[in-house]
Amino acid sequence: MAMNRSLPITRLCTALALSLPAASLLISGCKPHPVPVVQMLAGQTMGTTYSIKIVPAADMPDLVEISGRVQAELKQVNLQMSTYIDSSELSKFNAQQTGDWFDVSPETAQVVHLAQEISVKTGGAFDVTVGPLVDLWGFGPRDRPPAMPDQTAIQSAVEKIGFAKLEVRLEPPALRKTQADLQVDLSAIAKGHGVDRVAAVLDTMGLQAYMVEIGGEVRTRGTRLDGKRWQLGIERPAEWERSAHEVIGLSDQALATSGDYRNFIELEGERFAHTIDPRTGWPAKDPIVSASAVADNCAEADAIATSMMSAGFEDGQRLAEENGWAVFLIAREKDDFRHAASSRFRQLFPETEPTVPTGVVR
Repeated sequence: MAMNRSLPITRLCTALALSLPAASLLISGCKPHPVPVVQMLAGQTMGTTYSIKIVPAADMPDLVEISGRVQAELKQVNLQMSTYIDSSELSKFNAQQTGDWFDVSPETAQVVHLAQEISVKTGGAFDVTVGPLVDLWGFGPRDRPPAMPDQTAIQSAVEKIGFAKLEVRLEPPALRKTQADLQVDLSAIAKGHGVDRVAAVLDTMGLQAYMVEIGGEVRTRGTRLDGKRWQLGIERPAEWERSAHEVIGLSDQALATSGDYRNFIELEGERFAHTIDPRTGWPAKDPIVSASAVADNCAEADAIATSMMSAGFEDGQRLAEENGWAVFLIAREKDDFRHAASSRFRQLFPETEPTVPTGVVR
C-alpha cells in the first residue's frame, strides 16, 4: 500500500497488573506481585496502521520513550521513500529529468538495491518502476478508468517502465535513471522495510522479545510471554470470511503476504486484480490469490510475496525453488482453494498448527 501524509497517532495500551487473591495474602503475609502483561503500541503510518507487542522486561524503557522513537523512525522512512510527500528523497529523484547520479540516504539506496536484486532473480516479475501501469489500471492515486485500457495505452505505459533503466550505488549512496521520465515507487517493499526499521529501534533499546506489524507485514524477535513462538495466521483468501488457512510460529523471522482478493476492479464485466505484471503490462491473470513469504528481514519477504503474485502459481513455485525462498501460495480452484509450499517453507515449518478462526496474529 502506498505511503501517505498521515501523522502517527499512537495508542498506548497497558493492562492493569493482577494481584493475588485476598485469602492467599492473609495466609502468606506477602505483598501482591504484578503479573507480567504484554505491552502494546499502535498507530498509523504509510497509509495503513501499525502495531507492536512487547514482552516486558525488568529494565525495559518507558512506553512513551519507545513510542517516540518508533514514531520518529517511521517519519524518517516516509521522508526518504514516500511518493506522497513532494519533499521526500524519492519524490525529488522522480522529479529529476536528467541521467545524473542523485544522492540519497544509505537506507533508500539499500532498499532500491534489494529491490533490484529481486527483480533480477524473478526476471522482472518484481519491478519498482511499474507505477505508470498501476496508474493506468486504476490502482494508483488517480480515479479508476471507466473502461479497460486499450493495447496502445498499455504499450505506451510499458515503455515508461523497466528496472534495467534504474541504477543504484551504495557508496556513496545514489540513484540514477537512464530514461528521464522513469518513476520509482517503493510501496511494494517499503512497508516491510518500515517493519525492519522499527525492529532495529527496539533492538537498540535492548528489547529481547517483540512483534512488529505494519499493514499485515510482520517481524518477530524472541518468543511470546508464555515462551512459545509468535503465532501468525496466513489468511484464507475469501472475500466473505476472515479465517486462517494455515498458522505458523515465528521467532526472529519476518512474514509478508500479498493477495488479490480484496483489492480489485471490474471493467467491462471482467475482474482484474491489483497486482500488475510488469512483463506484460496487464494485471496478473492466474489462479493465484495469495502469496506469503518468510525471510530473515521483512523488506525481502515483502518483495518476494509481491513477486509471487506477479509470477503466478506455477512460475512462483519454480522461482521459490530456484532461489531457496520460503513461500506459501494459495490458488483459486473452482469454488475452493489449493495451496503449495516451497521446500524451504516446509523445512522451516514441518508441522503446522491447527487454524484459528480469526486469521490474525496472536
